[in-house]
Amino acid sequence: MHLTGSVRLLCLVVGTRQLTFSDDKGDEQEWLPGDPRSAVDAFLEFVAERREAGTTSFAIEDEENDEALLLLFEVRAVCRVKGPQHARTEYRVVTGRGDHRAQVDTFVRGGFAALDPHGPWLPDVDSLLRARSAQLHEKAARRADSGSDAPERRRKELRSEFDTSVLRRTHPRELRRRLEVLTLVDGREPATVAGVTHYGFGDAVNAWFTAGGRGLVVTFDRTSALDCSDDAAAQAALYDGVPADLLALVRNAPESSTALNVPHPDGGTLVAATGIFTFAGPCAMADGLVSRLQETGTGIEDTGLDRLENFLALKDFTPAAVAQAGPWSAEDVARGFAASAPEQAVPALDKEAVDRFCEIWADSGYNDRWDVHYVLFDSYTVEEAGERRDDLLELVGTLGLDRVDAPPEATTGEVWVRTDPRIDAELGNWA
Repeated sequence: MHLTGSVRLLCLVVGTRQLTFSDDKGDEQEWLPGDPRSAVDAFLEFVAERREAGTTSFAIEDEENDEALLLLFEVRAVCRVKGPQHARTEYRVVTGRGDHRAQVDTFVRGGFAALDPHGPWLPDVDSLLRARSAQLHEKAARRADSGSDAPERRRKELRSEFDTSVLRRTHPRELRRRLEVLTLVDGREPATVAGVTHYGFGDAVNAWFTAGGRGLVVTFDRTSALDCSDDAAAQAALYDGVPADLLALVRNAPESSTALNVPHPDGGTLVAATGIFTFAGPCAMADGLVSRLQETGTGIEDTGLDRLENFLALKDFTPAAVAQAGPWSAEDVARGFAASAPEQAVPALDKEAVDRFCEIWADSGYNDRWDVHYVLFDSYTVEEAGERRDDLLELVGTLGLDRVDAPPEATTGEVWVRTDPRIDAELGNWA
């Protein structure tokens, strides 16, 4: 990524003290002295509004002094520039959530020079990446020294953080719909072979789903500290914990313009990844990925998942919204939406079977926090659930619902089933 070219800066009238805010999508806004909001608050509000749509690079410019500050969320850094044609360009790793505001506040009050004590400032992108890597290793070392229970605590933190992610909150049905559109928008076709459909866009997002709804989402960020594509053993270890049937989807996968195949230590190939997310049960990170996040002191943001979540976070998944959030032209986006499969009428379900399912749900079930799954016989063993559990499993097959693997911590009798709008329409009568 060429950082200094990621944001277009607006030229202002020389001699004024006004500031200009801009982003990498071409949006811009002026701030003038006398505005009831402070420049800092106005700029951070400008950033927050556009971050929700997936924008990752922002600038605040003072042309009177020929200088600017850039926030580069995608690589967790800031950049300060000064002089004609950005004669002096320097970078700094972001150290925490409050760091962006502190940098902006300092720049607004004192400009480029006032940022000197807030370094170290680095002369180029390579220096930035080295500093960032060193910071991550230092964090990992501190965590390792924090106590014997620290690794398990960190694993729980990572799992808990992912459980609130946009990917976990998105129903696989909607995920597949958006993946299909994004694949087409990117000028490719979803490819189905032996009942498995592959979706992919850019060089960062790939997904494979079976006809039964089991799937694997793989992200890849070459700039991430998680990138181990040149180490076959380390790359294979990142997939630890992925069920065998899903792992088979990325072993010796057909060549693809969106996926990089790398050698596997046992022979053949494996799709390179920095993020691995399974859909055997509720969406989860691969165990190997969680372990690597612990070892490196990195976070979920380092997996490259944001490339997908930028589009999952769109409340209205429309051509206009995708064109604003993505790198494609409006024409390409419109073409992709037009080529996607039209929504088909969903056949009605057998009313008696639906009522029996809802009755069991009312007695022993609930919806998970994101309304992605029905959880039935929570905390029951198989023996405690008894024949009613057998009846439920028969109903799931009769109704054509997607049953998924219960989470590892679940009791033996728990049954997890993906929600269906036709069932949802009836559950209100049984709650």
